[in-house]
Amino acid sequence: MSKKVLFILAHPYLNRSIANKIICDQMKELTHVTFHDLYEAYPYFNIDIKKEQEMLRNHDLIVFQHPFYWNNMPPLLKLWQDEVLEAGFAYGEKGDALKGKDFVLSITTSGSADTYTTEGQNKFQVTEFMHSYEQMCFLCGMNWNPPQVLHSSRQNSLDEIYVHAEKLKGLTEKFLERGHA
Repeated sequence: MSKKVLFILAHPYLNRSIANKIICDQMKELTHVTFHDLYEAYPYFNIDIKKEQEMLRNHDLIVFQHPFYWNNMPPLLKLWQDEVLEAGFAYGEKGDALKGKDFVLSITTSGSADTYTTEGQNKFQVTEFMHSYEQMCFLCGMNWNPPQVLHSSRQNSLDEIYVHAEKLKGLTEKFLERGHA
């Protein structure tokens, strides 16, 4: 049985984002990848919890792709997380539906890498803002993998964006071939 990837995009203004659009286009080229745009599926934030849980059950690698808003996820993804990853499904007693699945976070930031330092504008390294994602993985029994970060996404050249997109695509292909990201 071949592995399957659920690629969850959470970008409220995808038509304004060159970087996220390129990343998504690269991921759409892969077989065994289900592309799921939350803002397209739920423009009024009415999430079909059972449908989302079934999609999660049917995939082996879960990828979140989104811009890093105020050092966090966009609001619809947070609502999705709160409603879909409920006790009894994703964690807690009998909540083992995601146990053993792999997780990869792919984000774009408008700030450069040097803004994510103790001396920089954001005061912390970008990975320090990811503890809530790691905790989600821990509670759900998912395997945390190194995040994929594209800094300066608005200032990067197309070549730099494609390098990032190809890296994520390669990581996903590796997972599809070997079963781990």
